[in-house]
Amino acid sequence: MFRIISTYVVILLLAALPVSAAPSAKEVHAIATKAVQVEAESQKKYQQWAERKETIASEIRDMKAMDSWLEYQNKKHTKYIKKQEEVIAELKRRKEEAKRIKIELEPFLETVVNSLGNFTKSDLPFLTAERKNRIQFLHDSLDDYNLELSEKLRRVLEALQVETEYGRNISTTKQQLEINGEPTQVSIFRLGRVAMFYQTMDGSETGVWDDETNSWKPLDNSYSLTLYHAEEMAEKKRAVELLDLPIGVAQ
Repeated sequence: MFRIISTYVVILLLAALPVSAAPSAKEVHAIATKAVQVEAESQKKYQQWAERKETIASEIRDMKAMDSWLEYQNKKHTKYIKKQEEVIAELKRRKEEAKRIKIELEPFLETVVNSLGNFTKSDLPFLTAERKNRIQFLHDSLDDYNLELSEKLRRVLEALQVETEYGRNISTTKQQLEINGEPTQVSIFRLGRVAMFYQTMDGSETGVWDDETNSWKPLDNSYSLTLYHAEEMAEKKRAVELLDLPIGVAQ
């Protein structure tokens, strides 16, 4: 193709000469040389243009790819932003909810502790000092300005849990009671919050707590062996079995 173009250029150059003038060999050579130079220059420019065209086409492809990627990222970030806005809104809602709970919770805890204190006073008289100290500890905790509300709540819930467990278990303790006007060492058997019984250490006397009079009342000595078995079960020295014990006011 290069030769065809060069020949075409030479023909054009020869045609441009006057008809009367017969070109000499030197002139023809010069014309041909010029044609080759023109063709080489044209080929060079064509090659540069082709390379530039490829470069621009590559840049266009890259720009289209970048445009697609940016469009994708824009959609993704729109979703991210929407999600973050939802998270922020939820955090704000929780903050307001926590603020409301804090305003309502502390007075509520005061009410709970007061109710718990009144309940322990009207309950069976067991672990009196321990339970009284626990209630006082809760009041002191609620009055502590530097104590976090979460810790105050934890302490109140823990106390409620302890009191709940008292109603689920049985226990036996040793203490001194005044029986027939005399201080006497006895064993106290507590059946949850249902009833409390005492028995002297020699088993000669037994009694039950009377809720109506808030005092101890004697029982028939026929319950002596039964109470002894009950205490053994409380101390895990005897297998659990059904026992016949008087529940309620002693007659």
